[in-house]
Amino acid sequence: MIASVILAAEEVEAKNPILPELSEMFWGAIAFFSLWALVKFVLLPPVLNVMNEREDRIRGDLDAADAARARQGSAASEVSDQLAGSRAEAAQIVDAARAEAEAERAAIIGAAEAEVASMKADAEAEIAASRAEAMSGIAPSVAEVAADAAGRVMNRQIPLSSAQPVVDRFLSNSN
Repeated sequence: MIASVILAAEEVEAKNPILPELSEMFWGAIAFFSLWALVKFVLLPPVLNVMNEREDRIRGDLDAADAARARQGSAASEVSDQLAGSRAEAAQIVDAARAEAEAERAAIIGAAEAEVASMKADAEAEIAASRAEAMSGIAPSVAEVAADAAGRVMNRQIPLSSAQPVVDRFLSNSN
């Protein structure tokens, strides 16, 4: 019995567990090549088609984005040009309005100054007339008071006719 166990152990040792048998290698090769053919000819083409479609779609989107950027750039420059034209036109309108306002202001100030000068001349003429009237009205009374005062100072009677020319000359110099 020991001898049969030793023989069985030698038989087991004789077979190498790492080396596959020929039938295992045959069926493994058939399975490998059939999986390879299945992946290469059946499963991989739809995946590659989807990847190519996606790449084409991305490329189309990038081209559309570039075109949109170009349109945006041209639209932005067009808006900028229109805005610059509008600003220049607005500046001209403001300058014209300022010039018109300045001319109107100068006309109003000139009219006001002319009116003030006219009023001033009228007032001065009225004052001069009032002064002349007042002087002509008080001249006889002043002459009478002056003749009376001079007579008292000199202790003699001074006639009004001789005092009148002196008072008239004094009053005309005081104007």
